[in-house]
Amino acid sequence: MHSNVFSKILGVLAIGMLASCSGGEVEEPEIVRPAKLHVVQKSEDRLEINFPAVIEASASSTLTFQVGGLLQSLPIREGQFVRKGGVIGVLDKRRYNNAVASARAEYANAQSEYQSAVRLLEEDAIARIAVNQRRAKRDIAKANLDSTLKDLADTTLRAPFSGVVATKHATRFENVQPNQEIVTLQSTGEVEATVNVPSNIVARIDQTKEAQAYILLNAAPDVRIPGQFRSAATQADTQTQTFRVKFAFSPPPGLNILPGMTGSVIGSRELITDGKSEAQISVPLGAIQAEGKKRFVWVVNKKTMKVKKRAVQVAEDVGEEVSIVSGLKAGETIVAAGAAYLHDDMKIRPYEG
Repeated sequence: MHSNVFSKILGVLAIGMLASCSGGEVEEPEIVRPAKLHVVQKSEDRLEINFPAVIEASASSTLTFQVGGLLQSLPIREGQFVRKGGVIGVLDKRRYNNAVASARAEYANAQSEYQSAVRLLEEDAIARIAVNQRRAKRDIAKANLDSTLKDLADTTLRAPFSGVVATKHATRFENVQPNQEIVTLQSTGEVEATVNVPSNIVARIDQTKEAQAYILLNAAPDVRIPGQFRSAATQADTQTQTFRVKFAFSPPPGLNILPGMTGSVIGSRELITDGKSEAQISVPLGAIQAEGKKRFVWVVNKKTMKVKKRAVQVAEDVGEEVSIVSGLKAGETIVAAGAAYLHDDMKIRPYEG
């Protein structure tokens, strides 16, 4: 009995000690989440429509021979600059020289027979129909001679414009066929940045407007190159259902820009707003959260650093920033990144990174 009483006393003392050590109920610390903040501003005509781009030459042509034969000479290399009219390649000419010599002899004989017939006609020693037949024979021989001369000229492939040899598709001493690809020649100087744009954006592009744009290359991300809208395709790609849009620009001095490089075209919102010049509210794309079809942002109370969910209406837009039709005003602060785990009245702190 004494042992039971003693156990109960020890239990009461233990409970008392725990209560005194804890000081009552334990309060959980308030969670303060880091978040990247953004002060809402009017976009005006800021550069904020961003599309991945591939660089292309403004003119590119795959050159071929119109005749076939042994590729006797190919005196160019990839990356070489070739002036307009410069020799790209030469076929073995022997067969074509022989054809020209034969056609020239046939034409000379036909011409001689026709002239003899004309003289005989003046003396009434030949029928007019015979003269006409010899004239026709002469004309056929002349056409054949012209054809062989053209074939002979076509054994030399020349550059149709000044440019750089991008790719060699054939090798010396290869037997090539008519219209077989020999080299790809690309123009120098002005180049084009090609982007694929959704149909809803292409439909709103004003092709008569000189909208501001610039190009950022992945190879030179710190260099902003001014660009100019050039053209938009009228037929969509069958697989991506996007349209090819081109922006022309001139490479800056000291920067070697080659076709095939990648980057981005950053265009002004003016490019797709149907000529509307009024200022708009725009926010980073990462600030927009979704609940079904509804869109919202987390608005920050700068005094308490607590957030509140607010519904917004966004414009049909593409890029790193989107336009807000309603729900926000300039000067308000919102969460731009790190909003996935927030709830109303949660306290946050600016993310330093």
